[in-house]
Amino acid sequence: MKALPNLLIVDDSEVNLLLLESIMKKIDVNLIKANSGFEALEKARGTDVALAIIDVMMPVMDGFDLAVKLNEERLNDKLPVIFLTANYGNERYVFKGYDSGAVDYIVKPINNQILISKINIFLDLYNQKQLAISNAALLKESAEELRKVNHALQESEEKYRSYIDNAPDGVFITDEHGNFKEMNEAASVITGYSIGELSQMRFSDLIQKKSSEDGMGYFRELISNGKAKSDLLYNHKNGSKRWWSFEAVKLSDSQFLCFSKDITDRKKAERKLHCSLVQLHQLTQHIDQVGENERLIIARELHDDLGQALTAVKIDIGIIKQAVTDQEVIAKISKVSELVRETIITVQRLTEKLRPKIIDDLGIEAAMEWYTDDFARRNGIKVILHIDSGITISPDASLTIFRIMQESLTNISRYAKASLIDIELHKTEEGIGFKIMDNGIGISESQIKSKKSFGLIGMKERSASLGGSFDIYRGNENGTIIKINLPLNYKRAYENTNL
Repeated sequence: MKALPNLLIVDDSEVNLLLLESIMKKIDVNLIKANSGFEALEKARGTDVALAIIDVMMPVMDGFDLAVKLNEERLNDKLPVIFLTANYGNERYVFKGYDSGAVDYIVKPINNQILISKINIFLDLYNQKQLAISNAALLKESAEELRKVNHALQESEEKYRSYIDNAPDGVFITDEHGNFKEMNEAASVITGYSIGELSQMRFSDLIQKKSSEDGMGYFRELISNGKAKSDLLYNHKNGSKRWWSFEAVKLSDSQFLCFSKDITDRKKAERKLHCSLVQLHQLTQHIDQVGENERLIIARELHDDLGQALTAVKIDIGIIKQAVTDQEVIAKISKVSELVRETIITVQRLTEKLRPKIIDDLGIEAAMEWYTDDFARRNGIKVILHIDSGITISPDASLTIFRIMQESLTNISRYAKASLIDIELHKTEEGIGFKIMDNGIGISESQIKSKKSFGLIGMKERSASLGGSFDIYRGNENGTIIKINLPLNYKRAYENTNL
């Protein structure tokens, strides 16, 4: 915030000071009030005063003497003074005032408008003077800054060649065709070519064929955007293939500054890191599978041991109930039987939470029977199952088959308008065959090929994850047929390691 200009008012009369202060309320100034010349000198000492309004007739030190003393130490910056007087008609008196530093007179009684107008004039002059001083200071500062910039530029130019020659990275200056115009010793070291040899070469002479297209793209980007960055494979003079990191900026339409660094060791380290990450991913898959197996074991123990025990208890309670004739006892036995039934349901729910894949809990055949019975009841569609007895399927394959069956039945219920579904699970020479057929309206070719058929895409991916095949097509008469074939001994990525 800009500071207000200081305005000094001096009068030995408190009433006159209050009157002046009331007039000054209309002007944006910082008032400095004094009742005597000595007080005015004390308050004005070291202060930048824009204007002084001084009463001429004051005891001990009159206004003329005060004006002289105020300007004694202001050699080149005289303080303008407006005298307040009731005796303006005496010519000698007036000249004495001007000799003391007066710039104007105000005759008492004071005309407020005249006083304010004159004060504003001197304040404008003060502000213009301050602006001129500020501009002069800025001009001087700018001139000094320009001198420093020129000096720094000269130093930079002197250091430029030193930097080029002593930089640890290779530095090249090329033209728009990639011809090397300047280079440093480090560029010679990383390429194996002498500076003389490099001056006869161009960018494309060093880049390997497999990186040449990347190199041309790099230069196109540099010309277009003014900067570019890339990692490129280049030929060392000794015949070895090495990696360069390039970063360049456009100096002009025909000059480009390129910084290069040999990053062959870094690339080797990145390759090793990538291999480590692949192994880590495989390890993670393995750990996840181990966790799933542990949960499966717990779920099976709950289902097989506790579930079977509860089922036996329920059977025994039923036998006891048949042998009892007391209705009160029978009622109590019924409550206990209901409690056992609810406990069995709770055990089933716990097993589902531990391993929420019914296929792992009950086996593929039981899971298919349970799910299709429930599906038929909910949708009013008849489902016929044909499952080879004694078929042995891995957990991964079982889960894949079950999930594909779920997705297929969901689609049939939504879109096929079918009344009958036929499902087959059988052994084949290669492994396991699974087929679902319905008598609905049939799937169209466009639906099969649609990129938005995410359900079909998901089924294909599930089959492919086990090395199997997936096929879906319209039946000869109507309906849709889905077929998958899974190999018996397919292993996931983590199973092919020594984890």
